[in-house]
Amino acid sequence: MVTQHDPESITVAPAPPKGTLNGARWHEILDAAGEVFQEKGYQAARIEDIANRVGILKGSLYYYIETKEDLLYALSVAGHSTGLATLDEDDATRAADAPARIGAFIERWMATIPSTPQYARVTERDVRLLTDQRRAAVMEMRNQMHQYVRKIVEQGIAEGHFDPTTDPGVATNSIFELLNSTSRWFRPTGRLSHDALGAFYKKLIVQGLRPEATS
Repeated sequence: MVTQHDPESITVAPAPPKGTLNGARWHEILDAAGEVFQEKGYQAARIEDIANRVGILKGSLYYYIETKEDLLYALSVAGHSTGLATLDEDDATRAADAPARIGAFIERWMATIPSTPQYARVTERDVRLLTDQRRAAVMEMRNQMHQYVRKIVEQGIAEGHFDPTTDPGVATNSIFELLNSTSRWFRPTGRLSHDALGAFYKKLIVQGLRPEATS
């Protein structure tokens, strides 16, 4: 099956809580929570701060949630679901060699960034503050992404495209550190777009993984 990747539809919005009649308001609440968590930090943020940002009473917010953690969890699931969506490959890409597959993955990942809110880094920073069960669920999503990239790195080593001395775990973590840092510092300009930066990342990563030339 071929999966189409539309940059305008890649971001995965979390479903409203069961029984919610106003889905649009739920997404306003999540946006407000993300902004407040980013500005104040999750632990310092108050329910009142989020309700005020939305323009509703604190009591009205409890129609959607039971605790503040519900909001952090929903944001974390949404952010990681967006990442999981980038693992989908069409048949041709799935059958390609490792350099082509890792390059295509980088393209798909970079396509999500323009529509990713600035507060998305909260899901990386504050996931440790979730309860054990919820943190484990989010980490499982993260592990799926890491396993996907790791297997491509291992494929490249087996094919001879990547340096056999490469540590797949180190390579995988380095790739995600690079990709995840982009939204923290990069702002597109007339000279450099997200696509152009993605092309640079592809070259940097693929060439960095290739075996050293022998004299």
